[in-house]
Amino acid sequence: MDGLIGLLVMCAQAAGDSAAAEQSLANIRAKLRSTDFQPAAVLRTFGATPLPCADAPELYAILLGVCARAGMQRVPELFLLPAPGMNAYALGRPDNACISVTDGLLRGLSRDEVAGILAHEVAHILGGDTCALRWASAIEGEIAALSGFAEVAARQDPASDLQALLLAAAPAVARLLFFALSRIRELAADAKAIDLIDHPSALVAALCKLEYFHTGRTPLHAHLQDGAFSGTLRSHPGTWERIANLA
Repeated sequence: MDGLIGLLVMCAQAAGDSAAAEQSLANIRAKLRSTDFQPAAVLRTFGATPLPCADAPELYAILLGVCARAGMQRVPELFLLPAPGMNAYALGRPDNACISVTDGLLRGLSRDEVAGILAHEVAHILGGDTCALRWASAIEGEIAALSGFAEVAARQDPASDLQALLLAAAPAVARLLFFALSRIRELAADAKAIDLIDHPSALVAALCKLEYFHTGRTPLHAHLQDGAFSGTLRSHPGTWERIANLA
């Protein structure tokens, strides 16, 4: 996050407009206010529907156990997304968080593996990751907007080529920084998750199943096939890296 904020300040200075930084901060605040969403409403827009405890008592029992270990006073509401893919998502703060799981995830994983995935999502909630990534996304958007000053700066002052170059490259750098922040948050959620479940190895097993489902490869095979720098262009770390981080 510090890298994105620093890049935003540099871009505002390079734009040559003293009001640019203030306007960017105002825009960021406005974006966050306008997108102060209710997680349940957002999940509904993607086709997820509330999953009552009466319809999934075992799933809620798993989640209750995870939340008890995490010290959460409120248990996140569960949503079901009717999709064959194996995915889970958490949105919101501890006081309004929701977790969405797909049909495919519930069918494809064992009870302990589902517990590992739910623990990972609870860890995201505890870490404030939704809020952090919303901030990062808003900052990234303002950096992209400031890059539009590059051409103007170059036309008005031939000596400003360096500033124009910085502004032109800034959106790509901001995207890489956003991805890096997301990967760091994913690894942190994994590390927290294993403290919230009885069988930490179940999270590793779940990650292996997800890798094979999505790519048809084992984590090691994927790690050996992917380029050394391919991870920099992803919002999630490779499964092999996630497993190694848990070892």
